Amino acid sequence: MALNLLRASASRSTRLARPSAANSIGQISARRIAPRAYTTGSAPHSSASSSNTPWFIGSLLVFGPVLFKLTSPPPKQKQETVHVEPVATETPEPATPVATQPKIQKPYVLIGAGTASFAAAQAIKEKQPDANVIIIGNEEYAPYMRPPLSKELWFSEDLEVGKNLVFKDWQGNERNAIYQNVSQYELIEDASGSDLQSSKIKLLLNKPVTKLNVEDHTVTLADGSVIYYNKVLLATGGEPKSLPIQTGKSDKITTFRTIDDFKKLDQIAKNGARIAVVGGGFLGSELAVALAKRAEKEKLNVTQVFPEEGNMANVFPSYLTKWTTTRVRKLGVDVQTDSAIKSIKTDEDKVVLDLGNDKQLAVDHVVVAIGIEPRVDLARAAGLEIDEKRAGVVVNAELEARTDVFAAGDMVSFHDVQLGRRRIEHHDHAVLSGRHAGENMVGAAKPYKHQSMFWSDLGPEIGYEAVGLVDAQLSTVSVWAKATAQDTPAAAAGSEAESPRGAPGASTAGEAAKAVATKNPFQDEKFGKGLVFYTRDKQIVGLLLFNVFGKVQEARDIIDAGYTTEQIDGLLKKFNLHDDSH
Repeated sequence: MALNLLRASASRSTRLARPSAANSIGQISARRIAPRAYTTGSAPHSSASSSNTPWFIGSLLVFGPVLFKLTSPPPKQKQETVHVEPVATETPEPATPVATQPKIQKPYVLIGAGTASFAAAQAIKEKQPDANVIIIGNEEYAPYMRPPLSKELWFSEDLEVGKNLVFKDWQGNERNAIYQNVSQYELIEDASGSDLQSSKIKLLLNKPVTKLNVEDHTVTLADGSVIYYNKVLLATGGEPKSLPIQTGKSDKITTFRTIDDFKKLDQIAKNGARIAVVGGGFLGSELAVALAKRAEKEKLNVTQVFPEEGNMANVFPSYLTKWTTTRVRKLGVDVQTDSAIKSIKTDEDKVVLDLGNDKQLAVDHVVVAIGIEPRVDLARAAGLEIDEKRAGVVVNAELEARTDVFAAGDMVSFHDVQLGRRRIEHHDHAVLSGRHAGENMVGAAKPYKHQSMFWSDLGPEIGYEAVGLVDAQLSTVSVWAKATAQDTPAAAAGSEAESPRGAPGASTAGEAAKAVATKNPFQDEKFGKGLVFYTRDKQIVGLLLFNVFGKVQEARDIIDAGYTTEQIDGLLKKFNLHDDSH
C-alpha cells in the first residue's frame, strides 16, 4: 500500500511540475531566504507554476525508510537444531473396564406370596419395566394358585402329583399350580441388596414380615433385617380357622389351605383311609367330592360333616341346597347334615367325633375346612384402620389404606359402588384387586370398580359361577331349564375361551366337550341348569349361574346397571337358557 502511495504521488508531481531546473533552483533559494507566508488569497502565478519535485524527493527521503520498515516482512528467525535423545517409553496396558454398578432404587414391597401379590408384581413390571419389585412370603414356594388344590389336582392320574403339582384342567390342558418357575425370579435371602435394581421380580421366601412402619417406610423381617420401601402392598391373605372345641394340636386334625396341606392329605388319602371333612361350604364340598373321586382307586371312606341342612346352605336357596346334597351323596360321600361336633378325642389310632344324640364318628384323619380369618395383625399394629365387622383392612377407592400403603386380596375391606362395603375371599378378586393395586402403585390412581366373580366345581359335571352378593339370607328368583351334555364344567372349559377353568391362551378345542357329549348326566334332573337372581329391596344384587357358563360379563352388566325384579323376564334372553344346542 505504501509503495502505491509513492507511485501516485510521483505521478501527480510529474503532471503538475514541468518548469526548468533553473527555475526550480531559484524558487528553492527564494524559499530559504524568505519564510513561507500563509494567506487566504491566491498565490502569485510564478509560485503556482513552480515544480513540486523537491517536495516529493524530500518526502521520499524522510518517509521512505519508515514505509519500507512497515511494509517489509519480518526477518526469519534463526532456527537452532536441538538434538533430543530418544526416551524409551512403556506401552500402557488397556484399562480394565469398570463394572456398571446396579442402580440404587427403593423397592415396591409386596407382603404375601399369593395370587394378589403375583398379579400386582406383573402389573408393576408391565407399567414400569425397570421397577425394583420384591415379593415376601412366609412359605417355601413361589406364588401359586389355590383353586386346583381342592379341585383338579385330585383328579390327576399322576402318582407324583403331590411333588410336581402338575395337573390337567377340565379342558385337558396341562398346567402347574405354581404360576412360574422359581428360576424366573431373583432369589434373595434377606434385606441386603433389596434396594438394587433388577430386571427380575425379587422373591424372598420363608421370611415373615414382623413389623410395618408407615411413617419410616420400612418393613422388618423375622430375622431383624429392615427393608426401606417406595410403596408397599399388604396381601397377607387369611389363616384357616380351627374348630373352636379343638384343644391342642394333632397330626390327625389338619386345616386345608396351602401346598403343604395338599401334600399331607395326598399322602393320607390312600389304602382305605377313613377321612372326615368338616365344613359344608365351598372348600369343604369341593374337598369331599375330590376325595370321593380318589376313593374309586384307593377305597377311601369319606364323610362330610356340617351343622347346616345341606351343602352350600349359606349360599344356595334351600331347594338347591337339598338337590346339591343329593348329588354329592351320589358321588360316594357320606354327608352328615345338621351335625354339630360336640367334642373331639384323639388317640394313636383314630379320631372320634361326638356329633350329639349319641352319635359318634371314628376316622383316621379330620380335615377342617370352615373358612379363613383374615391376617390383619400386621396392619393393626401399624395403625391402619380395620373393619371389625368384616375383619379386613379398610382402603379407599384406589385400594390405598394410607399414603404409599395399598392392600388387596382376601384381607381388604373395600367399597363397592353398587353393593356397598365388602370383603371377598375368591380367586378372581385376588387377581383383579392385586393387579389394580399394582397399577395404582405406579401412578394409575384409578378407582376399583371391578365386579368380581367366583366359581366352584363339584367334579367335572357340576359347576357354578356367581357375581355380586350371593347369600341364602337374600330373596331369590330362579329360572331353570333342562341341561344337555354341554352344560358341565368340563364341556364349558373346552368351548369357552374366557372360562376361568381354561389355560391362558389355550385354543378352544372341543376335546373336553366331546368327552362328555355321549352322556347327559342331567337327563332326568329337575335342576340341570339355571339362573338364581338374588335381590335386595327389589334390586338385583347377585346372580348365580348354575351349570351356565361363559356368561359372567352379562351377569356383571346386570349388577352394575341396577336392574330390578320386574325386569328379569327381559334379561333372560342374554343367557340362552332354553337353547338346547348349548
